[in-house]
Amino acid sequence: MLTKNVWHRGLPFSAEVAPYLKRMALVEENREALLRLQGVWDSLALLGQMSGTATDIADTRTAFHDLTTTLLDSLARRLRSNALAKLQGRARVAIDILVRNLFERTADVGFLASDGPLCAHAALSPDAPEHAASRALLRGHLAAYTAKYSVYDDVIVLSPQGAVLAQLDDAVAATACHEPWVAQALASDAPYFEHYGPTSLRGGRPSLVYARALRSGDGVIGLLCLSFRLADEMAAIFRQLLDGQDDHAVICLLDADQTVLQTSDAWQVPPGARLSLQGERLMFAGREFLCACIGASGYEGYMGPPGWRACVLTPLEWAFEEHVDPARSEELRRLGEALDTRALFDAELQGIPLEARRIQRNLARTLWNGKLRSHARAAAGPAGGGFATTLLNEVQRTGGQLRQVFEEAIARLQGSALAAVFDGALFQARLAIDIMDRNLYERANDCRWWALDERLQRALAAQRTPQAGAAAAQAQQVLQEINALYTVYSLLLVYDLQGRVVAVSDPAQAHHVGQALTAPWVAAALDLRDPERHVVSRHEASPLYASAGSARHPTYVYAAPVHHAGQTVGGIAIVFDGEPQFAAMLRDVLPAQAGAALFVARDGRVVASSDPRWAAGTSAPLSPSELASLGAGDTLHHELEIDGTVYAAGIAMSQGYREYKRGHAPCSEDVAAVLLMPLGPRAPRQGAGEETAFVPPAALGGEETLDIAAFSVGGEWLGLPAGVLVEALEQPRLTSLPNAPRALVGMLQHEGRMVPVLDLGVALFGQAVDAHEAPVLICRNAAGQALALRVAALGPVFSIAATQALVAPGQRVRLVRGAPGTDHRMLTLLNTADLWVHIGVDIEPGPEALPVV
Repeated sequence: MLTKNVWHRGLPFSAEVAPYLKRMALVEENREALLRLQGVWDSLALLGQMSGTATDIADTRTAFHDLTTTLLDSLARRLRSNALAKLQGRARVAIDILVRNLFERTADVGFLASDGPLCAHAALSPDAPEHAASRALLRGHLAAYTAKYSVYDDVIVLSPQGAVLAQLDDAVAATACHEPWVAQALASDAPYFEHYGPTSLRGGRPSLVYARALRSGDGVIGLLCLSFRLADEMAAIFRQLLDGQDDHAVICLLDADQTVLQTSDAWQVPPGARLSLQGERLMFAGREFLCACIGASGYEGYMGPPGWRACVLTPLEWAFEEHVDPARSEELRRLGEALDTRALFDAELQGIPLEARRIQRNLARTLWNGKLRSHARAAAGPAGGGFATTLLNEVQRTGGQLRQVFEEAIARLQGSALAAVFDGALFQARLAIDIMDRNLYERANDCRWWALDERLQRALAAQRTPQAGAAAAQAQQVLQEINALYTVYSLLLVYDLQGRVVAVSDPAQAHHVGQALTAPWVAAALDLRDPERHVVSRHEASPLYASAGSARHPTYVYAAPVHHAGQTVGGIAIVFDGEPQFAAMLRDVLPAQAGAALFVARDGRVVASSDPRWAAGTSAPLSPSELASLGAGDTLHHELEIDGTVYAAGIAMSQGYREYKRGHAPCSEDVAAVLLMPLGPRAPRQGAGEETAFVPPAALGGEETLDIAAFSVGGEWLGLPAGVLVEALEQPRLTSLPNAPRALVGMLQHEGRMVPVLDLGVALFGQAVDAHEAPVLICRNAAGQALALRVAALGPVFSIAATQALVAPGQRVRLVRGAPGTDHRMLTLLNTADLWVHIGVDIEPGPEALPVV
């Protein structure tokens, strides 16, 4: 914890929150309430010292003040950390989702650079008679590719001299491009060349281009350029991350110079602006922001364009606003009370309510002792205890108000911590399903892209000719090249019209060649006539996805028909390497805390899980009705108890991505992401004696009165005449007694004398009182003998008419009914003489004892 060295309106705060305190309305609201009550407390403490009554409440006042400081500072720091965590989470998601997308583009440009018609056109001389016709055919060919991938707004082919050989976008009238990056891309041997900036190829607009040199046996014959729809993609990411939750936040994509490339709000932070980021605060255009800037985590070793980061900013005046739903706040309060949250909350958050309870116990003991003295003074004379009793009652009332403010603030703190866990689980579930949707979008497009490869088309068309063997060998080589670029597949294969495997990408799985495939997706793909469509298997075990020991594993297989000369000649199938890919997706969304992430089909089947308790194919720990009721893109969060631990569950149903799975009717194969964050076990229920206070009846006037001091033991309310009680002590040090009866738990020193300590729970009910936090009462009989009693909790000190202590037939006790309208049962008024019997002292009842019944 940072040193509290900054003062704000009379209270010290940590330096990290000092710049934000004026913006934290919640801190200010609690500060005013607590300091107002502190002022009342100061007056009461002064009156107590002047009158000699309850002089030790000053210690309690100091403790309350110290706790106020801790509480408000903790509240401020949690507001700051929650706000920053929200910004950081959004920034990380924004850049990581973009980088995952761009990773696929690096593979696309490598595949398309080997396309036969494209390379053939690039090799043609511009003066060749067939060049114009070839260019028209190539545009149609490229249009077929981009129809399956809406992430590109243009495809351009350049000559080695920079002349435009073909361009898909007719709206741009570029004839040549001699920008420096073109020469660099042509000279590069890397799998891809990445460039961002204004380019004449896109009419001078800034563009993100992926390029690769086209090569033949004669060397470089051209340059392929794929222009990515960066603005379109970022707009979709912005919509997802903002989604109406925060109208004030701005998400920006920055380059290495902290220049804004894309922004969710051009009015607040325009494109082209340069941000001076030097921490979590930013002054921009005369306005102060809280911000978080995050670089890419990387995907498959790819880190995105050098230096690119995502930055999320919120104007400082809105950064710490907490939109509280009263119903949800109450739900979280009840949940917090029902949970053992020691593993969830940090030491400080756990310590604040413990310290508040300790102060309350000390205050209760102080008031209890003060009321004992007050009753003793009243017994000495009519005016002996009137003022003292009034003062103590006022102290008790003010203490109750302080307790209420503290309890509300602590509940809000803990509720905020719980809400952050639930919100985080839901946010991460939405991220997980979005990553999955985007990933499977690529898989659905890949199989249709590769079905356009003329080499594969010719190989399948040749299967009924003498060249079938050579054609199959060429198909295998093409599949190997593709699989080397796209590493998320365990196997690529092509099959003929009878479903017989013609070639595979992995020589180690060549045993599949010649086998007839019988899965439903095989025939379904061959029946497709629309080249824009594909089929996908159920998520189930497949012989095409098996380990060395022949055990089959569940995965998805995507397939599309392969056409040649207007006829279907076979199909292409791609086997998604589901186990490591899904595991990586789930690992990326799991927070640092222990938890579990799952992909679950709508019918309750586990598709993938980070937790071995739920293997793929088994049932998820969810009610099937929860998933069945969710529409596309719907989310849900609630608590879920599993194996004795309560979890915050965030659930997000797939909604597809771009044209993938948009508008589809719900089916059993729809997938939801489930994030489970542990909150802790259920807390043991408290006994009834601790839950309900004893409310004494009003004393009947004009009669002899009886002063009673109440306390609880074993869930029962008990009492003794106030005259036999000296004071209550808080956890005094005990000296054990060897071979003593079980009820006699030791000796303590009081006023220079050793006093035996009796556990009243053991003595009366055979059940020991929990020594932790248990007060000890000092009693003294008429003979001057002292005895200490360990009890569970202190109750009220009150006066009633002697006749209101009812005789219990056949027992040496009396009963006192609680006030009308209260739930609690009667208080048992113990016989004083009986207490000494438990330690082997038999005495005659003195005047302070009740008559033996």
